[in-house]
Amino acid sequence: MGRKVAALKTDALEALPERCRSCLFWELGYPRPDPRGGNGAPADELAGNRVVQKQAWATAAGLEWAPPGRVVRVDDRTVGYVVFAPAERVAPRSAPVPPTSHDALHLTTLWVEPGFREGGFAKLLVHEAIREAQRHDLAAVEAYGDRRYHEAECVLPAQFLLKVGFEVHREHPRYPLLRLDAKRTLRWAESLEQALDEFLERLPRKVPVPVPKHSPSPSSHPTTDGSARP
Repeated sequence: MGRKVAALKTDALEALPERCRSCLFWELGYPRPDPRGGNGAPADELAGNRVVQKQAWATAAGLEWAPPGRVVRVDDRTVGYVVFAPAERVAPRSAPVPPTSHDALHLTTLWVEPGFREGGFAKLLVHEAIREAQRHDLAAVEAYGDRRYHEAECVLPAQFLLKVGFEVHREHPRYPLLRLDAKRTLRWAESLEQALDEFLERLPRKVPVPVPKHSPSPSSHPTTDGSARP
């Protein structure tokens, strides 16, 4: 199986899960998408509007700064993504959480498909954020962690961030700001790439099912174009 990392652009957004495509929690400060809809509008109509807004946000970031994230694909199937941007491009939080630093890239969202979560893809996406920080001469990557994380929340679990090398930079009872030094973490990049390749080699490969070739039955008659008909 082959893996590929691509920039988070409009076409890449279209391949994300629906709830991810329509979430604007970090981009514009909207609440998490409600599958039941709201404000009298059907859920699918609200989701469609949010998808367009998210695409517009990503396009503007790409034109004025850089593509605000990456997707990772395995055999043309999107299995994970990460969103990051400078602090000024991320909606300010209404809750009294610690502010991000001026010398850091803000990692907002990271998701990996459940069947691929043991293969190091989350670390690969974190490394992509580190590389982007270095390209923009930023000293670190910062992210908010949730100490009481629940699935489908918009803030990353603090335990995951600590596991991949982040450290608490500014304390908060529930949402501490965690920081990862961009230069110090490059040493594990090479071993990570090797581990991912080994993981993909262990995944079952799709073997095409042979299609039997049927000979025309005696009752079939050839047509003028060479095909057969009863």
